[in-house]
Amino acid sequence: MPARYYPLLLSLEGTTCLVVGGGAVGERKVGSLLKYGAAIRLVARELSAGLEQKRAEKLIDWVATRYQRSHLEGIGLAFAATDDLELNRTIAADARELGVWCNMATEPELGSFIVPSVFERGTLNIAISTSGRSPAAAKLLRQKLEREIGPQWDFFVRLLGELRETFKSRGVVEKSGREILSRLARLPIPQWIEEGRAGEALEKTVESCRPAMTADETRAVWENLWNLFSL
Repeated sequence: MPARYYPLLLSLEGTTCLVVGGGAVGERKVGSLLKYGAAIRLVARELSAGLEQKRAEKLIDWVATRYQRSHLEGIGLAFAATDDLELNRTIAADARELGVWCNMATEPELGSFIVPSVFERGTLNIAISTSGRSPAAAKLLRQKLEREIGPQWDFFVRLLGELRETFKSRGVVEKSGREILSRLARLPIPQWIEEGRAGEALEKTVESCRPAMTADETRAVWENLWNLFSL
């Protein structure tokens, strides 16, 4: 049976991650990790031009040219991103013994986690995985969804979040708030916005929120976000 992976979104802000490998794969890993606030400990014989630039900008800590087990000390996540199969296997084995999660570039099944194909729409984060069986298929699905899910979805997610926080601050009964948000979630608001029917979407939102908020209060929440997005 192929490996089964537990889907999980991690906060990496301030977490030190080890990347072993300074080529194109290592550069991609480093770029993604930096985007999410990780601190990078890098081991590589030499650096790609992109990694050299990041080192010059002090965005990464290039600690050694040869991997040692001690490089895993104090690490949150490890990435074996070299083209040396045996070295990658050694890193994965060391990480497993030390209880460090490790991603394998060459043989994903030997690592303890895989990285899904990801894209974002603001606060909306969509990750697609084929459990390591076909990265190409995951990429294809991601590209398909990127075309179908536009910025109106980020607006929709933020709208529901703002309304949820408003309900909580106003002391709206939790069950009532959930029911209102569930009704709103079932409305095709992103589709209406895409079709140029934002006015209709707003009025349906006002109608749905009326038990907990006045029409003016709901419109104020909507308009504050709308001005931010300029959809």
